[in-house]
Amino acid sequence: MYRSCPPIGLLVLSLFVVVMWSGAATASPDHPLAPADTSSPRATLESFLTAVDAIYADLNDTSLSPERSARFNRRMIRISSCLDLSDVAPSLIDIKRRQAAVNIKEVCDRIKLPAWEEIPDAEMVAAEKLTHWRVPGTEIMFTRVAEGPRAGDWMFSADTVARCEEFYRIVERLPYRPDAGSPGLHDLYVESPGWMIPEAWIRSLPAWARQRIGDLSLWQVTAAATLLLGGTGLVGGGFWIARRVAGQPAGVSLVLSLAAPLVLIGTCQFLDELFTSQIRITGDMLSTAKIAFRIGMFAGSVMLVQVALTRLGEAVIRSHRLRPGTIDTQVVRLGFRIVSVLVMAWMVIQGADSMGFSVAPLVAGLGVGGLALALAAQHTIENFIAGLVLFADKPVRIGDSCQFGDQRGTVEQIGLRSTRIRGIDRTVISIPNSEFAKLRLVNFTRRDKILLRTVLGLRYETTADQLRHLLASLRQQLTCHPRIYADSVRVRFIGYAAYSLEVEVFAFANTNDWSTFLVIQEDVLLELMDVIKDSGCGFAFPSQTHYIATDTGMDTERQEQAEAAIRDLRSTGTLAEVGFLAGRNQEESGGGKSPGHRLRPAA
Repeated sequence: MYRSCPPIGLLVLSLFVVVMWSGAATASPDHPLAPADTSSPRATLESFLTAVDAIYADLNDTSLSPERSARFNRRMIRISSCLDLSDVAPSLIDIKRRQAAVNIKEVCDRIKLPAWEEIPDAEMVAAEKLTHWRVPGTEIMFTRVAEGPRAGDWMFSADTVARCEEFYRIVERLPYRPDAGSPGLHDLYVESPGWMIPEAWIRSLPAWARQRIGDLSLWQVTAAATLLLGGTGLVGGGFWIARRVAGQPAGVSLVLSLAAPLVLIGTCQFLDELFTSQIRITGDMLSTAKIAFRIGMFAGSVMLVQVALTRLGEAVIRSHRLRPGTIDTQVVRLGFRIVSVLVMAWMVIQGADSMGFSVAPLVAGLGVGGLALALAAQHTIENFIAGLVLFADKPVRIGDSCQFGDQRGTVEQIGLRSTRIRGIDRTVISIPNSEFAKLRLVNFTRRDKILLRTVLGLRYETTADQLRHLLASLRQQLTCHPRIYADSVRVRFIGYAAYSLEVEVFAFANTNDWSTFLVIQEDVLLELMDVIKDSGCGFAFPSQTHYIATDTGMDTERQEQAEAAIRDLRSTGTLAEVGFLAGRNQEESGGGKSPGHRLRPAA
């Protein structure tokens, strides 16, 4: 049930606060940036109670003056300095400090606190070297900050802040102490609407609408469900429109595609504000809702970045008139995609950190997962890097005629993984980039002129003077051709082949198109044929020449003389001696045969 502090009660409470905590109250206007005194457990408790009581006294002021807002913010800062919020997610600090302030104050107003002189002050802390102090008979703990910019300050411990709701549930049935500074604070915090919802509306609701469901009134649950339903419909409508912009002009398509994530971000932000400051959802339901809204905002931001960078990449491609399917186009798209992935990863990490999730295991997991992925996809990564090398070096482009290895064809596409080439037989050859980059590439399209070279085989019957005349005529014919570079013409007699006299014709055609070159080459060869014919020469063809002669055979007279000499030596028994002496003489003369030792037949 909604409670309000009566005017007389407010007057008495204000007088009590002025009398008891005049020092802290009077310091605020004079020193708006003066921090709360947290030098000891006693000072921290005094600063906390003073700030909460001052906010409670200001609750019935429904004005929206800048002075009231400044007072509230200043007091919330002082309350935060009394609470250890180190274990609270950054996105939940605002609501957690409010809940902690309300719940801890409610506990302090209901339990019996020790006398002020029994609570350690700065002198007792220094004398006893205290690092923590527990309120007697409770689990409310004060701890001393050991390091950092606030080293030496005393705060309600992080465990106390985390369990403040539990402590309140235990004592909520206890009566307030007579000197309680903010009776009914929890009910005011739970049931009071924000400035957008007039308090008179809430008072005019029937009793059943103000019935409690846990910490929430039925009207709060109904309002929250209605807002969630409306927000879901709005976001769904935005994405429904975004999916139907494919046929729209570029400008309209861009605006509508960006509208969906913007609607998601705006809706989540608006619902977060309504739930927190207007309907005043509290407890675990508010924490869950804020996390859900924060996830929605980060998801919308991620989609917004992805859409914006993708559209920007397409705009760059259009502005440079890059052809679809080229490696330039793919690299531009890949570059923007990598940037968007990095930005989105950073946003996800920041979002997880703001919601209290541990980022270190996530980053470590991404590192290990990235290593495993790199090992599993090493060939893909190798092809990808080779594709970037092809993009940077540009040995061939789309449409270039090239020779790779022992094959030839026209490049149709250079992708990030493979290169597709149309062979001269019209087949499509797909080569991984890592292999293609290692091949010897000959780019025919980039040549400024095409070499025309041929070897003419002339008949051996061609005389020397006739050949000289032919060479001069061939040079003149090539030099005068309109599509041949005159300075490059070379016609030379280069040698004697098996059945022809070889003449080399060397020149460059003034074209870089292969089809045009074939026409020029055909014309030149036909003219060369006419020149050869006019010179009385002819082309050689494979032939053999047979020579017929009378052969006299071996000299029979010499043969008979040699045989007679051997017979004489054999009959006298000196044949072996002659052979021994011949071998000895060969050794003495160095192993060579001496003409003087040859057996000669008698004359």
